[in-house]
Parts: sequence; C-alpha cells; structure tokens
Amino acid sequence: MKQKKKKLNIQKILFFILFIISAVYCINRYTVNTNINQSLLPNSINNSNYKIIKQDTNKNYSGIGQEKINNKDGYFTTFTTKEKNKRTYIEYKQNGNSSWSNSEYWNGTMAENGCGITVMSIILSGYNKNYTPEDLRQKYYPVLNYDNLSKELSSVYGIDNSDFYYDSTHLSNKNIINHLKTDRPIIICVWNKPTDNRWTTASHYMALLATDCKNMVYVSNPNGLENNSKSSGWYNINEITPYLAKALYIEEY
Repeated sequence: MKQKKKKLNIQKILFFILFIISAVYCINRYTVNTNINQSLLPNSINNSNYKIIKQDTNKNYSGIGQEKINNKDGYFTTFTTKEKNKRTYIEYKQNGNSSWSNSEYWNGTMAENGCGITVMSIILSGYNKNYTPEDLRQKYYPVLNYDNLSKELSSVYGIDNSDFYYDSTHLSNKNIINHLKTDRPIIICVWNKPTDNRWTTASHYMALLATDCKNMVYVSNPNGLENNSKSSGWYNINEITPYLAKALYIEEY
C-alpha cells in the first residue's frame, strides 16, 4: 500500500514538473512570436527618441540643393544637383498629406509599406520620367517584387544601374561618397541591424542624392516629414552606413 502511494506521489510530481515546463515553453513562444511580429512592422519607430540633426542647406555643396515647394500633392521639397550633371528630383512622400498615403499596398497602406516605390518615383523624377508614387502603386499593385527593381529601372525606364550590392566594399563610406561625387544617386535599404535606428525598426528604402565630399550626404527619405528626426536633408554618412542592408548604384548620367 505504501509503495502504491509512493508511486502516486511520484506521478503527481512528474505531472507538476511537466505542467511547469509546458507553461514556460508557451510563455517563451508567445514572447518570441510577439517580438518577431513587432519587428516586421515597417518603420514603427518613436522619432522622439532621436534629435533633429538634418541640415536643409550645405555651404560646402555647389548645387542648388533643397528648395521648398508649396501646394503640391505628395511633396514639399525638390533637390537639384550640381551644374555638370544637373538633375532636379521631386522628393515624394509615401505618407503625410499625399493623396495616396492611405491607398492599399503590400497588405497595408502606402504610408506603412510604400517606401520602395516612392523612392523609385523620386529617382525617376530626376531623369525626367514623371511617375508619382500613385502611378507606380497602380502599376505594381499589390506589390513590386524588389528583386526586380534593377531590371525595371533599366528595361522599362531606361536607367542603367548596378543592381543591389550587399558586400562591405560597396556599402562603405568611401565607395558611396565616390559615386555620389558624380551626381548619380544611390537607392539604399536600411534595416534594424545591428540595432533599431532613427530610420527604421524593420527595413526601409531611401535615396542618397548628393555629397559635399566632406562626409555629408543628402538623404531623400520617403517617410520623412517636415522637421522631424528623419526628415530629408543633409546627414553625416555615419548616420546611414552602419545600418545598410544593400545599395543600388544608378549608373546613368
């Protein structure tokens, strides 16, 4: 009889241990899944954590640079490069007061997920190809396959480019600045590695349009509104390169 009771007690203890292990496993799994889901939310970043450091003008840059524009749908600035290969880019926004900000795109809205095609429209505008983000949204709905971005730029719009680089050489300060010296832009994708940053907590496309050759680069950010911590403007390149996932060099002059 005592032996039977002993067996029952052991079974109860084993059951209790298994219950605790199962509970801990479920809690850990829920926590991991929650963190993964949160990391997938594009650009879900609290800008108040970062100071406004962008510069609208740069005395070391000889081009016209940023100009304020009023009463336009989806943009409030343009950027014009130096005289030799002079181009004017319309700095479209995916969000804010743009008429397309709440339009459906990539299982969400343009404001949430439209950075890639908005950057594409910024680049196209500099090459006298007038496509708004809404034009591109309709063309590529429900989403552009960004693995095909290089091919689209070259074969559809006639803009030669390198395709995306992932190696440390092409993502280095030196290579990026040397390319921007030629007044040819670079499409970049930043991500949340090694850490979250002022640009994103997931991943985000932007355009680099110019350099002053003194470690400052002009960032055209499709979700940077007026006077916040990630507005379009001049930034030290070290605000960008630590978070680069890939970069596409525009080769067309």
